[in-house]
Amino acid sequence: MRRWGWLVLASACGQDRPEAMASDPSGITTPEDDGTGVDDGIDDGIDDGDTGIFDVGGGLDDSAEVGGEGGECPCENVLDGIYVLNSLSPPSVWFYDPPQDAFSQIGQLGCSAPPGAVANSMAIDRTGHAWLNYYATTGLNGYEGWMYTAALSDLGNCTDLGYVGQGSWYLMGMGYAVQGEGSSCDTLFLYNSDQYVDYPNFAPGGSQLARWDEAASDKVVLGPTQYPVGELTGTGDGRLYAFATVATNESILVQLNKGDGTEIESYPLPGLDITNAFAFAFWGGDVYFFTETSPGSGNSKVTRLDLDENEGGGLTTVNPSTGLHITGAGVSTCASFVPPG
Repeated sequence: MRRWGWLVLASACGQDRPEAMASDPSGITTPEDDGTGVDDGIDDGIDDGDTGIFDVGGGLDDSAEVGGEGGECPCENVLDGIYVLNSLSPPSVWFYDPPQDAFSQIGQLGCSAPPGAVANSMAIDRTGHAWLNYYATTGLNGYEGWMYTAALSDLGNCTDLGYVGQGSWYLMGMGYAVQGEGSSCDTLFLYNSDQYVDYPNFAPGGSQLARWDEAASDKVVLGPTQYPVGELTGTGDGRLYAFATVATNESILVQLNKGDGTEIESYPLPGLDITNAFAFAFWGGDVYFFTETSPGSGNSKVTRLDLDENEGGGLTTVNPSTGLHITGAGVSTCASFVPPG
């Protein structure tokens, strides 16, 4: 998620990009083959003669325990890892390999958003599609938001979903979660984060949780939430989490009831500010947060919460400077939700 006020600053920043990249059908970009069969140090999610935990379409355990690909709604063209939205112009989608702490560019977005619109948030479904929220200022102190989707293998070809949020529900956190334990079909959930434009001076009160109705191309509000701004991520065993703000330099991880938005449990995140660009995703039993190195820096860092406490618990900075401005993150419900290995 990205706050409008830093658009000019962020767009002026640049980042190193991988060279000599080639695409495979899943959308991930990999180094050109030099004839040696070696992947040049980038874990691209392709098997490379091994079992490769990142290749969801190639031999992963099908059980719900590890977020496998089987069931009524199988996984297609999506990798077992985290996709991130880089808002630096032109906006692009990257793949993040958590164990290797490595980013690989997938491609640039070609959504037909109005000039000046910000690529704000992203979710990833089980069929290899990115779902995207853009927003922009309109008129004096007004805002509008739009929704798009694009295949990870063809990010330049976005579909406009026909949604327009005028004055409310224009700035949203998004994430998929399966519909219930034992299910493989998932639902896109939305968090109303319009108040993010007021960062860091939020008004008292919370917000709302909704689900996306694909037939109507619109939101269905489920109920109120306790926190004014939040991003969402879900798991293959039916959990839905929000990364929400409490106050300046204070945030919280909240597990939400998917039916009405009420809080199930929460985990304080002391010292972790949402800054002017924030996102997160659940993978492998842990939670990965993407926030700016400092508010307005235009450069994101990666912080990991050892949620399952298999390494002692707590927050750890795993990448202090990514060179990307990460405003959205998505992980499919096919992805692993227990530690690998």
